[in-house]
Amino acid sequence: MSSIGKILTVLNLVLAAAFFGWAAHAVNTNQDWKGQYTKAKAEIVALQEATTKDAAALAAAKLAAEQEVQRLTGDLEKAKNDKDRLTNERNDLQKDVAEFKTSLSTISTTLQGIDADKTRLQQDKDKAEKAQRDAESAKVAAELARDEADKKLNDLRGEIEKANNMIASLEKERTSLQKTVGSLETDIATLVSNTGAKPGDFANMPDISAAVLDVSTAVEPGLVALNVGANKNVKRGYTFEIFDGKTYKGQARVEFVHGDMCSAIVTRKVQGQTIRQGDSAMTRL
Repeated sequence: MSSIGKILTVLNLVLAAAFFGWAAHAVNTNQDWKGQYTKAKAEIVALQEATTKDAAALAAAKLAAEQEVQRLTGDLEKAKNDKDRLTNERNDLQKDVAEFKTSLSTISTTLQGIDADKTRLQQDKDKAEKAQRDAESAKVAAELARDEADKKLNDLRGEIEKANNMIASLEKERTSLQKTVGSLETDIATLVSNTGAKPGDFANMPDISAAVLDVSTAVEPGLVALNVGANKNVKRGYTFEIFDGKTYKGQARVEFVHGDMCSAIVTRKVQGQTIRQGDSAMTRL
């Protein structure tokens, strides 16, 4: 290859390399501008949106400001009206104060007369209150005396009622005792008539305890033998109440007295009860 050809070949290579570098640079530059364009476009859109929002906020603020101006204008008009009204009221009040001062002078003169009347009335009131207190004290004393009299009367009525009740109770007791005495006198008369014993033999029976030794039902109403006799001062006509523990069975009257035993006729027998050997007997229960 000739020198010119070599030169041309080298030149073509240099140019091709330069063109390739320029193309690469152009591509890179183009990509940078495209990115910057996209970013700038996005920023413009964001700026437009922010501007739109700000415009809306400013419009709302403007509307609120206009409304506030209208309100303040109304308040100002109302304040002017209130001022006029208060001025009129002040003038009227000044007139009323002048009239009140005139009336006050008249009232002051009247009050002096009222004070004099008040002093006189207070004196009359004090006298009336003193008379009322005296009357109330007298009333309280009278009520206390009345209550005391009523209490004594009630006490006397209670004592009378107690006495009447006691008298009635004593009357009943006397009647009962009279019946008992009559019954006892009848029993004694019957006993004396049937046995021939003297009332003095058994009128005051001592307290004697005994036990049933034997029981005989061969002769009605029955005979019992007791383990006490003359050694215990038992006498004919004495009566023994017969029982077993807490069970009362009847009564027996002594007919025959021996040294250490006696025989007695059953004079009372409780229905449903049977007198047995070993039962207890006492002249007094």
